[in-house]
Amino acid sequence: MLHAKRIHPPSQEYELTEDGRALTAFSLRRGRIGARFTLGGVDYLVRTHRFSGVYELLDAGTGTDSGGEGDGHGEGTVIAATDRVRRSWHLTCSGRVVSFRRSAAADREFTMIGDDGEPAGTIRRTGHVRSEVTADLPSLELVLQVFVLVVVLLRRRRKRAAAAVRASSVAGG
Repeated sequence: MLHAKRIHPPSQEYELTEDGRALTAFSLRRGRIGARFTLGGVDYLVRTHRFSGVYELLDAGTGTDSGGEGDGHGEGTVIAATDRVRRSWHLTCSGRVVSFRRSAAADREFTMIGDDGEPAGTIRRTGHVRSEVTADLPSLELVLQVFVLVVVLLRRRRKRAAAAVRASSVAGG
């Protein structure tokens, strides 16, 4: 089981562990449209498409990204992608499509649906102010599990930012 926890609560930096063993760290800092992580000596980039709500996992080790994360230049090959992440969404990788659906209010939990239509895993936001995420997705490769976990965190950040913009426009600011 994977577990992501903020390193320092006010920051957007996370440490990722698998069954208590440190795997990697990644950051969801402001101004970036995605995240980077290293797993097994390979660098990966999670790229967010701002307006479509689509996420891609790229092998970032094959390119040089000189202009900042997610700028669309110099990244490697797309390994996996989601469609628009909503109540129900899909992960596509190597010709395989994996379905997810929200199983708790406010995006607190998503259930992975197996080929037989039954629940096959979960991603759950936990912890103080939902600053932690656990993923139990046994039928997915480790890199895809990390990708899905990062996607859930990025979606949460995106929704919070949109809510803040709406609140400031309603308040007249």
